[in-house]
Amino acid sequence: MSCNFTNGRCEPENFEWAEKEGQHILDFVPAPSFVQVRLFMRGSLVDSTGGRAAIIRERLSPLLGNSLPLLAPRQVHGVEVLDSALENALPETPEADGVLLTDSELEGSLRFADCAPVVVLPSEAWSRSHAPWALLLHSGYKGTVQNIVRAGLRKVEARFGPEAVASASAWVGPCIGGGSYPRTMEAWTARGLEAFHAENVCGTEGLFYFDIAGELRLQLMESGVDASRIFVSRIDTLKNMDRCYSYRGGDREDRMFLHARLL
Repeated sequence: MSCNFTNGRCEPENFEWAEKEGQHILDFVPAPSFVQVRLFMRGSLVDSTGGRAAIIRERLSPLLGNSLPLLAPRQVHGVEVLDSALENALPETPEADGVLLTDSELEGSLRFADCAPVVVLPSEAWSRSHAPWALLLHSGYKGTVQNIVRAGLRKVEARFGPEAVASASAWVGPCIGGGSYPRTMEAWTARGLEAFHAENVCGTEGLFYFDIAGELRLQLMESGVDASRIFVSRIDTLKNMDRCYSYRGGDREDRMFLHARLL
C-alpha cells in the first residue's frame, strides 16, 4: 500500500500513558482543573465486559471512586449529542454519539474500538468566568463523514456562545490509522470521498484509504477551535492492540471507555 498520510502533527506530549492494576489508561494533557477525563483502554478492569457501560463503570470504581448517574448513550454512528440531564442517565440509553457534560452531579461516557474519541474543553479562564463543560464525541468513519464535530460544537455555541469554542482545546485520541483502513467502493465510501478533504484520502488498486484523525483535525479547525490547541495522538488502534481494543483486530465486544466528570 503506497498511501502515506503525512498531514497533521503528532503531539505525544499531550497524551500521558499510565498502567494501574493491569489497566492501560490515557490522560489528556494539560489537564484542566475543572474536569477529570480519562480513556480506559485494554486491561484487566475493562476486559470481558462486553462494552457494557454500567459494568465497566462498576469495575473502575477503585480508580474513579463512587459513581454518579452515568450518561452512556447507545452509539449508532450518528451526530446526536446528549444533554446533561438526569433523565438521560442509565438505565436510559438514548441514541447519541456525543455527550455535552455541564452538570457536576452527572458523569459522561462513550465507548470505542477503532473509532476516534474526541474531547473538547474550554480554557481555564473561560471556565472560571462562565461555566465548566466537557464535550465528548465518538467519531468513527461514519461520524466523521457526517461531521459530528460540527454538530457538537454548534451545540456548545448554542449553549455558551462562540467564545466558548474559540477558547477551547481539543484532543483526538487513538483510532484506526489511515493506512489501516481500506474501503471498497459503496455508498458510504462515495459519501466519504465527497466529505473528506483530499489530503485525507488515498485510492490505490481499487481500495480507498481514509485518515480519520487527519480529517477530524481539519473539522475542529473549521468549527472554530484554534489549530495550536488541537492535539492528535496518531496512535493506530490496530497496530497497538497491546493497549487498544480494535474491532478490525478482532475485538467484537470489549471497548475502550472514555469517562468524564466535572470537579
